[in-house]
Amino acid sequence: MTSILAAVRARISDKHLGYLAVFAFSAGAAWLCVLDIALKQPVAIDFKSFYTAAVAASRGLDVYDVTVLESIARELQLPHELTFPYLYPPFFAHTFSWLARLRPNVAQQVWSSMAVVSYGLAATFAAVAIRRAARGARGADDAARGPAIPTVLLALIAFLAWALNLRNSLAMGQVNPLVLAFICAALALSLSGKDTPAGLALAVAAGIKVTPILLAIPWVIQRRFRALAGLAAGLGALVVISLPFGAAPAWVEFLRRLPRMSHGARIPGLFDPGTVANFSLAGFYARLFGQDAASIKTASVVTVLLLVGAALALGGRAASPERSLRLLLPLLVAMVVASPFTYVHHVLYLFPAALYALDRAVKDERRLETGALVVLISLATIDFPYVYERFKAPLPPLALSVNLYVLLAIYALGMVLLWRERREGSAAPGAVAPAGDGEPTRGFDRGAPITVAVAEALAPERDSGAPHGLRSGAPATSASTGA
Repeated sequence: MTSILAAVRARISDKHLGYLAVFAFSAGAAWLCVLDIALKQPVAIDFKSFYTAAVAASRGLDVYDVTVLESIARELQLPHELTFPYLYPPFFAHTFSWLARLRPNVAQQVWSSMAVVSYGLAATFAAVAIRRAARGARGADDAARGPAIPTVLLALIAFLAWALNLRNSLAMGQVNPLVLAFICAALALSLSGKDTPAGLALAVAAGIKVTPILLAIPWVIQRRFRALAGLAAGLGALVVISLPFGAAPAWVEFLRRLPRMSHGARIPGLFDPGTVANFSLAGFYARLFGQDAASIKTASVVTVLLLVGAALALGGRAASPERSLRLLLPLLVAMVVASPFTYVHHVLYLFPAALYALDRAVKDERRLETGALVVLISLATIDFPYVYERFKAPLPPLALSVNLYVLLAIYALGMVLLWRERREGSAAPGAVAPAGDGEPTRGFDRGAPITVAVAEALAPERDSGAPHGLRSGAPATSASTGA
């Protein structure tokens, strides 16, 4: 046995051990979060919506009719009084219709297991992206001298699992960990110069939740046509894949209902957009404008465009990998708050950008920056709507959006860090950052002191330089309890 282990160890490099450590640790943290949840509830409230939609899809029923989902829930005697509507694209409900063949409690266990693995993969892909940015800026030999198991990175992953309230997503039975894994995969592939696979990965994320589609905006600006082609091909493939499952009528219904799922819209079976639990921009404006859906939609869209446009303008067109990761923080904040419905579990999407920002701050020994990130990220997922209920007197509308204000503060901090990255990078014009599709061009960013010992998990390095990455984010439709 010892000789077998020695032979296996000889074939596994230190960098791959680092990958395995990141995956095992992050998946283990997710498993600890979900363990007591699985013992306490047979079917989570949001998973109830996915499961009933899968049953409806398997029976050829309308997955977007909440009364159909409610009748299925009563028939199967599923827990929870509420049954939320299914608001995702048809691909998700129809290709996951195999869950309907399982008993609800077994399907919940399978779903939770998928979420645990997804978070492990998301953390691993995020580490790959961070390492790839460091290699491109500092050189492969220098970056490879880090430890095989990056303990600082593991500690940050553990902190973010708590601070970003991973447990909330798992307890709700949400789809966030699965979507996050594909977003992080697209990021890592993009930074590794694999544009077409990056587009395909982002297509899967968008095919499940829609919102991540706006992460492709930088590819348009950078003219990364292979990434865009991969995205288009991936979206088309998802439609084709879902057709044998009987999704054709559902696609027609989804497109018909899509305008009625927008900002300020009242969706049957879902909370009023102005509910205090919804801290999206649309929820904020709904509390200000009341039932004026046109004003809510206009104000929300304009604000999103301003947030995304300002971040892209500051990031520049020919950004290096480091600046791409810096840009990711304000853009992911914009993506989260731009959805018609945003709840505390959606803050999990900040994970890759928050991990990079914290890792840089710790390694650069910027204590004030580290403290600000820790405090703001921790505040972002506090359930302030629950706190509001403790007040005996009604609070003014402007006081009911603390989570939104915290996220906008994170956006502002991300913009400051991006500005500093660009200013310091301009002082070192010798760095090389390939343009879209792998063509080299002159970059502007300096190296990043990252202690991530994971490299080349996706592809071998190229001598021409460091490809830049996926950047940007903004919204789309909502989901079960909201997007």
